Amino acid sequence: MKLRIFIGLSLLLVSLLVISPAVAVLAQEEEAPPETITMTATHTKLEGVAGTSFEFEVDLKYEGGTEARTFDLTVSGPQDWMTYITPTYPKDKQILDIRIEPALPYQAAPVTKILVSVSPPYWLLPEPGEYHITVGATSGEVSGSIDLTAVVTSTYIMALAPADERYNTTATAGRDNYFTIEVQNNGSAAIDDITFSSNKPTGWTIEFSPKEIGSVAAQDSQTVEVNIKPPAKTIAGDYQISVTAKGKQIEDDMDIRVSVETPTIWGWVGVAIIVVVVAGLIYIFMRFSRR
Repeated sequence: MKLRIFIGLSLLLVSLLVISPAVAVLAQEEEAPPETITMTATHTKLEGVAGTSFEFEVDLKYEGGTEARTFDLTVSGPQDWMTYITPTYPKDKQILDIRIEPALPYQAAPVTKILVSVSPPYWLLPEPGEYHITVGATSGEVSGSIDLTAVVTSTYIMALAPADERYNTTATAGRDNYFTIEVQNNGSAAIDDITFSSNKPTGWTIEFSPKEIGSVAAQDSQTVEVNIKPPAKTIAGDYQISVTAKGKQIEDDMDIRVSVETPTIWGWVGVAIIVVVVAGLIYIFMRFSRR
């Protein structure tokens, strides 16, 4: 009886010794974490005015592997935008892949940094709003991605310019003289509630038609007639006036050089006076010469 008990215990002990390593291996295999690539960014949203370039710093962390992997990098953004990836140094090198070492046993996975640059083309001023960018990293079955956002805010650019590109004009004293200017909106959003004013010599009249503009759309313009009227007794010569357009968001001004001429009638009056004076001198000369 004792022999049987001894033999049974021995067989049980041997079985445990044989099975335990296999169970341990299976347990380790079940507990082994999967390979992953994690992408994070301190700032996933960046804001700037239209025409600004955006640069995101993205961290990559490879975990669960035993050997280094090379990950293919991709970036997609809005249509016609320029997108590329660079290392943190040197920034002038654009990269398409990156080699990442795995974490050592019982240590945190190392962090690899990349820079994601996105910018609209120079000929395009994007409308205000949010524009989405997706960055991906793939190596075989292991892949990860992150979504980034470029927030474009409005940019306001107003310019006043003469319609004929000449910043000077000729005006006749005492009369209406018309000069055409353009209100140009070279920004990315509409400019609203535009009114006009002028800085002019004393006694001059400056009128605008229209007197105000409700709105000028982005990349559009509108013409305005400026009536420049110097007083009738203005002395002939060059003068300067300043015209200002003030919108709800921005304002601009321009200077106009005005060459004032006297009305033709005064020229004839001058000629008549000269003729009368000359005739009088001739009469006096002839009368006294007879004596």
